[in-house]
Amino acid sequence: MLDESFEPLISWGLRMALSGTLPIIWGLATGRLGDAVWITLTAEAISWVEMKGSFAWRVRTLLTGAALAIDFSILGMLTGLNVWLSVVAMFIVAYLATLLKNIGDRASGLAICVYLMFIICNAYPERHYADIKHRLILIAIGAIWPVLVGIFTSLLMPAEEPFRRQIALIWRAIGELVETISKSGGSKSARGANGEVYVKENAVRGAIDNSYQFYRRMAHQVNEKDQLQYQLALLRKAAGIVAVNVIAMGEEMEHIAVRELDEELRVKAATLFSAMKEAVSRISVFVITLKPEEKLLAISQINRLKKLTALIDEYPLPEQERQTRAIKRILQLTGRTIKLMESAIQRVEQMGTDQPVYRSYSFLKTLFVLKPKYLAGSLRVLFNTTSFTTRYALRSAIAATVALFIFKWFHIDHGYWMPFSVMIVIQPYFGATFKKAIDRVVGTVLGGIAGSLLLHLPAGLHIKEGILFLTFVLMVYYARKQYAVAAFVITLNLVLLFNLEKEYNDSLMVTRAICTIGGALLAVVSGFALLPTWDKKWLPSHLADAVYCNYEYFLATFYSDVRVAQWTRYKRSVESKNSNVFDSFNRYMEEPGKEKSEVYYDLITCNVRITRDMNNIHLEQDEKKVAQNVYATAAQQGKIDECLELFNTVLLLLPNLSPAMKISVQRAANLPKTPFQLDDTQMVSLEKLTIELKALQDDLGK
Repeated sequence: MLDESFEPLISWGLRMALSGTLPIIWGLATGRLGDAVWITLTAEAISWVEMKGSFAWRVRTLLTGAALAIDFSILGMLTGLNVWLSVVAMFIVAYLATLLKNIGDRASGLAICVYLMFIICNAYPERHYADIKHRLILIAIGAIWPVLVGIFTSLLMPAEEPFRRQIALIWRAIGELVETISKSGGSKSARGANGEVYVKENAVRGAIDNSYQFYRRMAHQVNEKDQLQYQLALLRKAAGIVAVNVIAMGEEMEHIAVRELDEELRVKAATLFSAMKEAVSRISVFVITLKPEEKLLAISQINRLKKLTALIDEYPLPEQERQTRAIKRILQLTGRTIKLMESAIQRVEQMGTDQPVYRSYSFLKTLFVLKPKYLAGSLRVLFNTTSFTTRYALRSAIAATVALFIFKWFHIDHGYWMPFSVMIVIQPYFGATFKKAIDRVVGTVLGGIAGSLLLHLPAGLHIKEGILFLTFVLMVYYARKQYAVAAFVITLNLVLLFNLEKEYNDSLMVTRAICTIGGALLAVVSGFALLPTWDKKWLPSHLADAVYCNYEYFLATFYSDVRVAQWTRYKRSVESKNSNVFDSFNRYMEEPGKEKSEVYYDLITCNVRITRDMNNIHLEQDEKKVAQNVYATAAQQGKIDECLELFNTVLLLLPNLSPAMKISVQRAANLPKTPFQLDDTQMVSLEKLTIELKALQDDLGK
């Protein structure tokens, strides 16, 4: 149930089950099961729209899904009787649907509304006006019904629950990062330990990025009079800074040989990280549930963390040893993290009561949900294509068009499973496409066999209808967890849905399996041979982009007229670039071909450490009182200028990675002086920054 609070997959599945099953019950009661199938199919397509954001976002998305389902159903019916019109329309539909898929969670459900309704309506067109009109009425009912269900369920939820859930996921990801860092100290493989930490750090970054997809306003952009939004924005900012502190602790852990510590100290250190992980996890639960008992548990863990910090601080340690300095630094960062966690709990309390939407969302505000600016903004995002997205969309469009042509030209019974499988299987990258193809084929074949066997059951028992309800829930639940199982359940769902009123036919099972295998194979072949996207080519560009973003972060940190107050904006930007290049590297290592270069890993980790060093400098600066007209000393400025020259040398090497990249090199003589003095800890970070830049320069030379 706790996982359901963070990611409400079961409630999403129940929403889909309610939208899809009630029309079937109506069809059974009235003897109009054929009509009910079309209503259910449309409702199922729209129910794939994931409702994550605010009430206004949900209403806009549901209405958009309904409009797309109706529009592309019409297109499918109008072109279904002509092969060539069908082929041209399939190309357009697949191209647009892929652009929607490429946007992410916000629109991937809308893509299903587009291609599913077009393919099915194109496979079963109507010839006469009266039949077309009747079909459209059924589809319109099927479109309106899940919208009403979605709006009703959204009206009952607390207004800020979606925002709180996004923030809670950030805190939960931080808890997993703490746990990974605590284990890394005893790892025999530095590469393996660091790799696991990078993965968890990436997860934190992803959780933060996801929250900004739905709630873009930062703390300084929110009106303080809106206590809910203001406190939540500050709560998200606190989570981001806690993550920086935790990552800094992880860096210090690299200098500690845990196995060489006294057993008593080692136990205290392990307990410290355990308490921190529990405290962060309890805060994540408190943020989403708002339960007083979760608050008490979080405070209890924070108090435990304070006591452990004091015990370790009192433990006799050798002076001036690197391990001792690292332990002292971890204790210092822990103290700051404790303050942030305490303030986080206060933020939640200061929010006040989170009222249900129907009590907090005015009717006048609801009328402005569909502002033209939102539609214009969505269209700009959709058609703001890059070379990467265009190639992916063209690859999908060509593969799906070929699949549809084969189905229509050879009049394959239930051959619509071919283009349908192509659109589901095909992914931006070959490795992901290949994996999904295997999952899809295995799940579909087994699901087809299971569905065909279930069709032997006596109709009067209504067991098939009960299983149909269950499949609606399960296919949503497993879609994010285990796609092979999801493919099995989806196939079972569609087999039962399209055969509730028909007699069992053994040949259909074989046809479905062959069409699914054919569609999956077509998707894999197109991913390999048709406008392929290989990270062997894109990884250098991603890396150059991340390094240059770090350069801009460095300039903003040390060469601004005044100290940068909103430094987390630069931090978030460069960490997103680092995340992109790390993901690209992982895909690159999985690609077929010759032995891969390990130098990329060194370059990526070096660039990540540069970001961490600058984050640490800002963390220290935030702890100081703001002083006017205080600048770096001559010695400090000289060290900063030395780093700038090293960075400039690195930048001049970037065109070797990305020839099309435009760079602008800045010279210290033309820039303002650093508007703050650095303390000893910041100077250590600056020295580490120098070392990393030299290493980056050497590795780029390779």
